[in-house]
Amino acid sequence: MNRRAPSPEQRAQAEERRNRFRALARQVAGMSPEARAELAARVNPVTVEGRPLSLHNACLLAAQLASVTLVGGFRQWRRAGRHVRKGEHGLALWVPRGTPKSEPNDPEADSEAERPRFLIGTVFDVSQTEADGDGELGAEESVE
Repeated sequence: MNRRAPSPEQRAQAEERRNRFRALARQVAGMSPEARAELAARVNPVTVEGRPLSLHNACLLAAQLASVTLVGGFRQWRRAGRHVRKGEHGLALWVPRGTPKSEPNDPEADSEAERPRFLIGTVFDVSQTEADGDGELGAEESVE
């Protein structure tokens, strides 16, 4: 499947989103460890699969949406029987890309190359989703 090249306007918008996220990440990194722990404990978001998020990602999400609780990517929500509502904007967080493999005793291995790399990922909170039309109750819906 061939993807169309983004227009100059789309590239500019993407760069602006990346810059806003990087500024937010710097802001969270500049917080004291106690402030980060308090913020993450207050919201305590988890993934659709029930895995807790890192302290840093929890703070990033809380800074973007104060009521964040349960998050997942677009496809994760589809697998969970929900869909993201049209027009919703995702929340950005850091996703590990993995570390490059090198020989354990390689003197040529650069310490910079051994550092883990991260990409900006997008997730959606359960409040930004709706249950698929099969009558199943969603996380924010209740029986009266």
